[in-house]
Amino acid sequence: MPASRQAQTGCSQPPGSAAGTAPSPGREADHDPLTAGAKPGAAPSRDPLRSRSGEFRTGPSRWLLPSLLLSACALLGAITFADPYALPATPPVQALLVNSYDQRMRWVREITDTLEAELAPPGGKVLLRVENMDTKAVHDDAYFAAYAAMLRAKYATVRPALLLCSDDHALNFLRRYRDTLFPGVPVVFGGANNFTPARVQGLAGVTGVTEEHYPYDTAQFLLRVHPGVEEIFVINDYTESGRSTAAELAEALRPLEGRVRLRWNSDVPLDDLLRQVASLGPETAVLLGVYYSDASGRIVSYEEAGLRIAAAARVPVYCIMGFNLGGSMVGGKLVTGTSQGRIMAEMGRRILAGEDPTAIPVRRGPGEFLFDDAQLRRWRISETSLPPGSEVVARPFSVYRAYSREIHAIAAFVAAMLVTIAALVAVMRHKARAEAELRKLRNLLGNILDSMPSVVVGVSPEGRIIQWNRQAVRMSGVEPAAALGRKLEEVFPYLAPQLPRVREALDSQEPVRGERLIRTEDGVPRYEDVTVFPLAANGMEGAVIRLDDVTERERVREMMIQTERMLSVGGLAAGMAHEINNPLGGILQAVQNVLRRIEPGRAANDEAARAMGCTVEQVRDYLERRGVLRMAAGVREAGLRAARIVANMLNFSRRSTSSHMECDIGGLVATAVDLAANDYSFRKNHDFRRLRVNVLVPPDLPRPACLPTEVEQVLLNLLRNAAQALAGFTPADGAPPTITVRAEHRPEGVAVSVADNGPGIPPEVRARVFDPFYTTRPPGEGTGLGLSVAFFIITQNHKGTFSVVSEPGQGATFTFTLPLGEAS
Repeated sequence: MPASRQAQTGCSQPPGSAAGTAPSPGREADHDPLTAGAKPGAAPSRDPLRSRSGEFRTGPSRWLLPSLLLSACALLGAITFADPYALPATPPVQALLVNSYDQRMRWVREITDTLEAELAPPGGKVLLRVENMDTKAVHDDAYFAAYAAMLRAKYATVRPALLLCSDDHALNFLRRYRDTLFPGVPVVFGGANNFTPARVQGLAGVTGVTEEHYPYDTAQFLLRVHPGVEEIFVINDYTESGRSTAAELAEALRPLEGRVRLRWNSDVPLDDLLRQVASLGPETAVLLGVYYSDASGRIVSYEEAGLRIAAAARVPVYCIMGFNLGGSMVGGKLVTGTSQGRIMAEMGRRILAGEDPTAIPVRRGPGEFLFDDAQLRRWRISETSLPPGSEVVARPFSVYRAYSREIHAIAAFVAAMLVTIAALVAVMRHKARAEAELRKLRNLLGNILDSMPSVVVGVSPEGRIIQWNRQAVRMSGVEPAAALGRKLEEVFPYLAPQLPRVREALDSQEPVRGERLIRTEDGVPRYEDVTVFPLAANGMEGAVIRLDDVTERERVREMMIQTERMLSVGGLAAGMAHEINNPLGGILQAVQNVLRRIEPGRAANDEAARAMGCTVEQVRDYLERRGVLRMAAGVREAGLRAARIVANMLNFSRRSTSSHMECDIGGLVATAVDLAANDYSFRKNHDFRRLRVNVLVPPDLPRPACLPTEVEQVLLNLLRNAAQALAGFTPADGAPPTITVRAEHRPEGVAVSVADNGPGIPPEVRARVFDPFYTTRPPGEGTGLGLSVAFFIITQNHKGTFSVVSEPGQGATFTFTLPLGEAS
């Protein structure tokens, strides 16, 4: 039936009388079915949201190819996935959808189809039953009462688990009759206009989605892509719901005032409105709200009104409802039945899953930017300028878009086959790679074990060999192929005494250490530690016997003991030196006085000689003849030598109390070389002129904190030892005897080395070279304290390091390091 109307006068501003009013049960909603009285020849309603091309295809040939392809895929899927032993499905849960309008309205079809697809798909657990009102034709109380009686009779023996309703009349109907017809059944609504919580007050278990319009977003886009537009012509009808929508549009577009003129259509017959639209100039664009009935009471469908208005316009026409998109309509941010149905389906699933409807808040209906492809090209609107997430519909026909589902199904099947083949190939390759990786890991494990300096032998609990590394081959002379599987005592008797510890390690699950073994190799003792590790993994038991050569560790330990011994001997030397110094000083003083008493030219000596009836010269002549002067000189020389020995012992034992200062290593090296050449001259051992001394000290060397006199003493001792080593030796390569003094900056400090190309030091001598009183010189030519004192000065007084590197026939290099630090 025609919508109720109020007298309207033509004006350019929207009416506001309906704004803010709550809808009543008799209020007309804003959607219209396709009326049976539409004009013959009117443009058919199109569905751009669902169509895949702009063409119409008729006849059975259109579906022949896709039907064959789908049938083949379905048959293959049934053969592949069918379960012949599947039990019958349980009866589905029933849901009831009540639509306010006839199913011919596209808005209703979209909501219904979406709910069927997403809430109650075929073969699912939900059965959707649909009931349609016809409230566009009649919506009084008598109609609602009769409709309720019909539902009561129809569903007398069926109680749905969920109620759904679309648009205002259905919501108002359930608000009045739900507790009578279906008491306690939860309700999900959609398409509610101007919703407020008061609409469902007193109705428990209700939630849903509201219908919102987005004219402002559409207008914003319109003005951006059409910069020459100065006026927006807003078209809306003047039915009861039309006035409400017009008030909503006016409020939403209010922020555009001052930026663009807003012009509203008058309530005139549709033909007059179309002539107004046709006369619009290029500075104007059209925004269509809802249009169902004109001033003459003529009723048209929403879709037909939109098609005719857009066809008459020579300017861009935008809309706010999804069912108006098509023909010459550009689009905009639209409300669609599909989006409403999708949210209703989501809420329905949650409620049927057991969620409390009151815990699901009412959601604001979304809008989607939808545009017609032909109109975008007509008005030269680039798709890159569309808002993010926009969708373009009604594109030109293409085989891919027309048969995309079928193509995707076939492609998916082919892809599945290819994936299966690829998976099989990948599995085979993975297996091959795994086997190769296993071989690689085995080789790596073998290489690791073979590269270890220790003997590693794996044995079973019975004592049979299960692992044999290269070091075990070197010591036993037995190759792995000949050793594996045999008893340990047969292959390697040296380790046979360790077999009892295998059981001990397995019982305790802890490593067991054996006694240290000592053997002789090339006349040199070698020390070895034995450790037995339990092996219990992957169902295999056994043990790993590891034999470690700790000879070098023993040498380090002996050097540490030697350092401690040096400290002890130093204390002893200090006491001895003090005891020896007193009589030694008396002896030297007495010898000096004896020699002075026989010197001629001294008055006291001459007077004593005259008293004896002789001269001092005669006394000296007698003493020389009898060798007394020579013996006295020998006593004096022996005393001085003993004094030097005592001084060295004191230097060895005494920690310096002088203050460290920053020293120029280059200067100290130069001074030490001069002293060695001028003071010692090495004349007791060789001719210094045969020696070549190379000094390599960089000019930018850091200055360590040290005691200059002590470092000079160390350098002198090293130079003297190098000179004595070169005495009477000719290098094999024919080079002259050479001493090289080198200094360099290292991370640990300044390193100074004194190297010679002499005969080198044998290993047994090198191990004791820093021992106090150890010397290889003949008796009377060395005290054995020179290197001991140097070692003590560097390691104790300067907290540095001292080392020697030498091989027989390749010379020797003594290196000491002075750490860098602040002067004390």
